[in-house]
Amino acid sequence: MNKKLSVLIAAVGFICLSIGNASAASFNLTLDKQSFSIGEDFTVNLRIDSQGVAVNAAQGTIQYPSDILEVRSIDKATSVFNFWLQDPIEAPDKKSISFTGGSTGGLSGTSLNVVKIVFRVKGVGTGSINVNNGAITASDGSGTNVLVGSKGVDIVSASGGGQSNTQVTAVAPVIPPIVPITRVAVPSQKLPVKPDVMVGLYPDPTGWNNASAPFLVQWSLPADITAVATSVNKDPAAEPSRSEGLFDNKTFPPLDTGIWYLHVQFRNNIGWGPVAHYRIAIDTIPPLPFSIALSSGASSTDPQPTVSFSTSDQPSGVEEYDLQIGDADPVPVTEESVKLPLQAPGRHVVRVIARDKAGNSTEAIADVDIIPIESPKIGFVSKSVYIGEGGLEVRGSGVPEYSVVVSIKDIVGEGTVSSASVSVDEDGNWFSKIDEPLKKGKYFVEVISRDDRGAISLPVRSDMVAVSAKPIVIFAGIGVTPGALFIIITILLLGGFAAGWFLNRQAGEQRKRKIVIAKRDIVNVFNLIKKDIATAMAVKDGKPHEIMHHLEKATKDMEKMEKYIVEGVEEIDKKK
Repeated sequence: MNKKLSVLIAAVGFICLSIGNASAASFNLTLDKQSFSIGEDFTVNLRIDSQGVAVNAAQGTIQYPSDILEVRSIDKATSVFNFWLQDPIEAPDKKSISFTGGSTGGLSGTSLNVVKIVFRVKGVGTGSINVNNGAITASDGSGTNVLVGSKGVDIVSASGGGQSNTQVTAVAPVIPPIVPITRVAVPSQKLPVKPDVMVGLYPDPTGWNNASAPFLVQWSLPADITAVATSVNKDPAAEPSRSEGLFDNKTFPPLDTGIWYLHVQFRNNIGWGPVAHYRIAIDTIPPLPFSIALSSGASSTDPQPTVSFSTSDQPSGVEEYDLQIGDADPVPVTEESVKLPLQAPGRHVVRVIARDKAGNSTEAIADVDIIPIESPKIGFVSKSVYIGEGGLEVRGSGVPEYSVVVSIKDIVGEGTVSSASVSVDEDGNWFSKIDEPLKKGKYFVEVISRDDRGAISLPVRSDMVAVSAKPIVIFAGIGVTPGALFIIITILLLGGFAAGWFLNRQAGEQRKRKIVIAKRDIVNVFNLIKKDIATAMAVKDGKPHEIMHHLEKATKDMEKMEKYIVEGVEEIDKKK
């Protein structure tokens, strides 16, 4: 018996290459077959799952075991990229294929095709097909690498047949084999019912899908069923050709873009029943790249330019467009020519996203530079503005037939307190009086020009305007406000109280000193009197003239003391 060789190919687990970005995208390698023999060909598709991020370029190196596989062809015709810095070509060592491709617009989808490679199995052994040194860049103007992972495939090629005991095995297969069900069927009197199938990856048979991956199909088995037949093709009325045994689920390999039909049929003891035909519509190709046309060119004073765009998509068709200006949220638009909302002077990024019925999208970006019109000039602003009163006057010059928007803004928060629009006369002058009552604080006046199209100028600011309380009296050319007057009166009252307290304290200190001096003098006088009386009493031998002399002296001292005490008490009393 001739020796037979077989090959089993299965996908393996996810290889995480996290780079710490909030956005994410991944490379996925998918196969068109699960198993085949030596000398047979199979196709590997390298796809990108952008995971909702718009991407515009990718690079990498696809490595494969050259002792097991050989490259038969490399096809980029169905790639989502429309230009290549490096075409996907096989390296001289026949072990890898490198590529660097991109798109003129951002692309988004779950199965964006990059390149299709046909391999032929030529030998026995084990190996892997993987993407190394990869990068996927976001369409964000900065080329951010959003690649977070790559999913490769393991290959196990082993000999088999009557002359070999070698077993063919798979490592973590993505497409598991059918698990047969063994049971005794209940006899029936009629043909089986039509199967009710459930397809997890493609739950809506009427819609379009952008995922191309192995998919699980399930159904419930009535008690009378003895066999099941399935097939997938593009014939909506086809019938499965043969029985595959008894089972209630099966995983099918990935499908390419197109409309496919899953067919499932039951058999019982009576025969084969009706076929369930399940439509699976797949579109992994984003809408064609397109550009944005600007009605007034890339740079103009038109504040509302019209943007025009158009693209097509096969096979599902374009479902909608989204328009995004700067960092604002995208808004859906139904026409392919849209007049933008009023735009302020400056550079604006306009983004248009075309989305097909499967959810794939292509975006185009254009820069719009809105040139400001001529700014007005401020010639005069009221210097005296009081709390709660209006009457702020502003005048200046500008372009005739323009209008001038005059705004009063808080200098702290720069919030607009009041605003008014006035016309510029034929002499180029304008005037505005704003009667909005203002609170105390610091403000400035901001003015801009506006023409009949809505185009505006860059703003012009005045010097600071201080709003204060109105004065109630003017002294020496200086206005005194109620608040200032209150402060002055408060200062005078406090000063008076302080002066009175100080003088009273000084008077008290003087009284204390006077009392001390008076006490001292009174004591001295009494001592003199006592001395005079004692001397008089000490005179003997009948000398009356000496006694009288001392008594007269004591009397005079008493008269001095009386006068001193009266004057001292009066002076102390005055100091109270």
